[in-house]
Amino acid sequence: MTGQPPHVGDELQDLLDGRLAEPRRAEVATHVASCAHCAREFAALEFAKREALALFADVSMPDGLAARVRASLDAEDHRVQPVRWTRRAWVGGAIAAAAAIVVFVRTRRGATIPELVAADFLAYDSGAAPLAVESADPKVVEAFFAANGAAFRTRVLDLGMMQYRLVGGRVHQLDGRTSALFAYRGPGNSALVCQMYEGSVAGLPQAAERREHGGIDFYVYRVHGVTVVFWPEGAVVCVLASTIPSEDVVQLAFAKAMRATPSGD
Repeated sequence: MTGQPPHVGDELQDLLDGRLAEPRRAEVATHVASCAHCAREFAALEFAKREALALFADVSMPDGLAARVRASLDAEDHRVQPVRWTRRAWVGGAIAAAAAIVVFVRTRRGATIPELVAADFLAYDSGAAPLAVESADPKVVEAFFAANGAAFRTRVLDLGMMQYRLVGGRVHQLDGRTSALFAYRGPGNSALVCQMYEGSVAGLPQAAERREHGGIDFYVYRVHGVTVVFWPEGAVVCVLASTIPSEDVVQLAFAKAMRATPSGD
């Protein structure tokens, strides 16, 4: 048989929690390392688990609760095991729900803007935050933003030359301000999310890295596997986020910023 092996969505949580025995653990880990789809789902689960542990570290758990929850989940797992697609659907729903919970809680826990942007990326990539308009036409997406509350000028660019196709956008709220959020898909269906909002990069926390390109300063953050890059465009701040290699995100930010300048039109 040729082609990509089937996805292992029904075993991702077991891999993350250390419940897979050898040799299956090694087989699943190898598949995740080579499958972009499963790698994204695993990253979303890992992010949600890490953030949940951090957010609720000071919350005491009633005696026996963990054992009761584990027993309930095991019983449900055995009940639906013959219908494998049911559990795969549950894993997908769990990823989406976990990402949505992380976004909800972080928004109310004083998260930094880079952290919120990373959470927004994972929420979109997991399916927890669908787009309001789907179109590969930048003008259609820009018109949607203008008609739905984005008072500033948005610059939605076609990144097809960089192998990223526009898929659509939505009017979003980022740290209490209106944001124009639009998404791209690239090689291996990898996601790239851009947001634009009125503001200043002066309000950002200290960056992990500061880069200069074409006379523009770029502020690079790495948040739990998500690379987040900010830069100014006049009175608007732009930010790209993705789990693709960090340098690729930076280079895409450079390319978008250069194309958004008057000389790049």
